[in-house]
Amino acid sequence: MEFQVEIVRLDDQGRGIGYIDGKIVFVENALPQEVVRVFITKEKKKFYEAKVIERIITSMDRVIPKCIYYETCGGCNLMHLTYCKQLEYKKNKGIQILKKFAGIELKNPDMIASDEFYYRNKVVFHVKDGRLGFYQKESHQFVEIDKCLLVHPTINQLLTELKGATFLKSVEKVMIRTFQDGLKTQIVFYPQENLKEEEIIHRIKDFVTSIYVDNRCIYKNREILEKIGDRNYLVRPESFFQVNTKMTKKLYDEVKEKLEPSKDDIILDLYCGAGTIGLYIAPFVKYVYGVEIVKEAIVSAKKNQEINRTKNIEFYVGDTKTILEKFHLQANKVIVDPPRSGLDQKTKEYLLKLQPHRIIYVSCNPVTLARDIKDLEPKYQFETITFVDMFPNTDHIESVCLLKLI
Repeated sequence: MEFQVEIVRLDDQGRGIGYIDGKIVFVENALPQEVVRVFITKEKKKFYEAKVIERIITSMDRVIPKCIYYETCGGCNLMHLTYCKQLEYKKNKGIQILKKFAGIELKNPDMIASDEFYYRNKVVFHVKDGRLGFYQKESHQFVEIDKCLLVHPTINQLLTELKGATFLKSVEKVMIRTFQDGLKTQIVFYPQENLKEEEIIHRIKDFVTSIYVDNRCIYKNREILEKIGDRNYLVRPESFFQVNTKMTKKLYDEVKEKLEPSKDDIILDLYCGAGTIGLYIAPFVKYVYGVEIVKEAIVSAKKNQEINRTKNIEFYVGDTKTILEKFHLQANKVIVDPPRSGLDQKTKEYLLKLQPHRIIYVSCNPVTLARDIKDLEPKYQFETITFVDMFPNTDHIESVCLLKLI
C-alpha cells in the first residue's frame, strides 16, 4: 500500500512520524516538514511502519549523507540530518523523555557536541566469504564495506590491509580497537575454524600493536595503554571502554564537576568497569570503592590502579546488590554508570538506605534514567543534567545527571 504522508516530528529512534487516517506511521529516513510518498512495510493494530518512495517536499535540514553505504548499512540512522539539528533532536529527546516518565521540566540543558565523523575507537566487522562488512538493520543481509566514516582512520587503514586475506574465510567476526589517536591498535579474530596464525601475523604485524584469536594473544601486547587526562588505562579486548575517546574526557569532567569532590569525600563507584571513572576522580577525594560484576574488568581495574599509583581506591567484583549487602560499603557520594537496563531494584533500595549526599548518574538510556529518578524520589530530587553526544549520526545520547539528597 502507498500513501502520501506529512512528517510532523521524529521519534526516539530517529524515524519520521506522520499519520494515515489518524493512525500513526513511522517512516525511516524522513524529517519533520517533509511530505513523502511511502510504502507500508509493516501494519499493526496501532501503527504502521513505512519506507519512503518519493519526497514531494524536502526539509531544509536534510543533507546528502557522505557515506555511500548509508542506505544499506545499519550502523547509523541520522546522517541525513545536519549535525546541529542532530544535537537539537537529541536534546529535545532527552527533555521529552524526562518530562514524560519523571515529570521533570527542563528548560535548556547543556549539550556537549562531538566531532561528527571518525570518532569511534572500536568496531566489529562481520565476515562473509572472506569479505568484511556489516549487517543491514534488523536483518542478516550482509553489506561489504571499504570504509566507515564513523571509525578512526587507522581502523579504515587496517580494513584496507585485510582486504583479500585468505585466512578471513575461516573467520566469523573481527574486532578492531585503536588508542592514542591511532598510534596503538588491537585486533581480535573470532574464527569459525582453525586459523593459520603465522599468516595473520605476517599480513598485518606492521599495522597493529596486538593480535588476538578469541581470547589468546598471539602477537605482541596483551593490553594497550590509553590516556584520559592525566590518567592511564590498560585495555584488553574484553575490557569496556567508551568508544569515543575524545568525548570520554568531557564526560568524565562532567562527572567530576557535578560531584564537587573534596578531600573528605568517600565515593562509591557502582558498575565501575575497569575503574576508569573512579580512578579519574580519586586524586580529588579521600577514598573510592569500585564495584563491578565482570571479573576481567576488575582485573583490569586493579592493573589500572597499579600503573596510576593510586592508593585511595579499592575494587570489588560481583553483582552490585550482592556486594553492597555483603560488605556494607559506606559513602557520602555515589557515582552510577549502569547498562541500558538501568539500576536494579535492590541497588535503588540500598541507595535509599545509604542516603549519600549526591548521586551522579551516567546514563546511556534516558528512559531507564527517568524511571530510576522516579524510584529515588522519596529521598532525592533532580538537580541538573548535561547531555553528551558520544555517538554522532545515530539516535543514541549519553547524559550525566545530578541527584541531591532532600
